Amino acid sequence: MSEKNPHNENRSKASVKSFNAIPWVAGAVLILGLAIIGGIYWDRNMTVKDVQFEGHYFVTQEELQKSVDIPTGVKPDSLDFISIIEKVERIPYVKQADVQVEPSGNLVIEITERQPIALLADGNDKIYVDRDGLRLKLILGKAVDVPILYGFKAGPMKDTLKSKAFLSTRDFLLEMERQNVSNATISEVAWTRDEGIVALTHENGVKLVFGKNDFKTRLRNWEAFYGEVIKTKGIAGMRAIDLRFRGQIITQES
Repeated sequence: MSEKNPHNENRSKASVKSFNAIPWVAGAVLILGLAIIGGIYWDRNMTVKDVQFEGHYFVTQEELQKSVDIPTGVKPDSLDFISIIEKVERIPYVKQADVQVEPSGNLVIEITERQPIALLADGNDKIYVDRDGLRLKLILGKAVDVPILYGFKAGPMKDTLKSKAFLSTRDFLLEMERQNVSNATISEVAWTRDEGIVALTHENGVKLVFGKNDFKTRLRNWEAFYGEVIKTKGIAGMRAIDLRFRGQIITQES
C-alpha cells in the first residue's frame, strides 16, 4: 500500500486555489479597465449643464450667482476651481466653499456658512458676531435665536473682534450654548472690566455674575442652583447671584 505524500497534496490544493482565483482577478482587471476608459470618455465629453448652490441660509442665491459667473456648456477642466472657491469665500457669511462636478453635468458649490453666537448691541446698532469675532450684518427674515451681547463695538464691519475680553466672552457663549439649562435661562450677556461676564436671566432679569474664567464650572453651578433653589423658592425675590466664588453662591434678595 502506497502512502500519500502530504506535501504533494498541499501543493495540489494551492494550485487549485490559484487556478480558481484567475477568473476573479481577470474580471477585476477588466472592470478597472472599463472604469478608466469610461472616466477618460466622461472627462473629455462632459460639459457643465447647470450651476447649483447648496448649504446656504443667510446668503441668497442671487448673491452667490453674482460672486461667480460660470457659463454652461464649458468643460469642467477649463474652469479654475480655486478661483471659484476664493470668490465665493469673499462673501462675509461664507466660511468655506467646496466645488464638485456630478456625472449629470451639474456643478455643485457646497457652502458652509458662519453661524452667529450672539446679537451684538452697540447703542442703536445691532449686528451678529460669530465665534471667530467676525461681524455679520443682520439679514431681513433670517433671524436666529442667540443671546444679546453688550460691551463691544458694532463696527467697523471689516475688523475682527480678537481682544482678550472678546475671546473670554466667546468661550462663555460657546460653553453656555452646550449647557441646555443655561442656554434656556440666560437672555443677555455683557462683558465688564470689573466683574467679567455679567448675564441677565430671561425671567425677571436677575443679574448673574460669572467672572472671567472657569465658565464650565460656574454655569454648572448656576444650573444646579436653578434646579434646587429657583425651582422651589422662585426667582421673584432675587436681584443678583454671584457665582465667582468656589464652594459658595452669593445672592442678593429684595
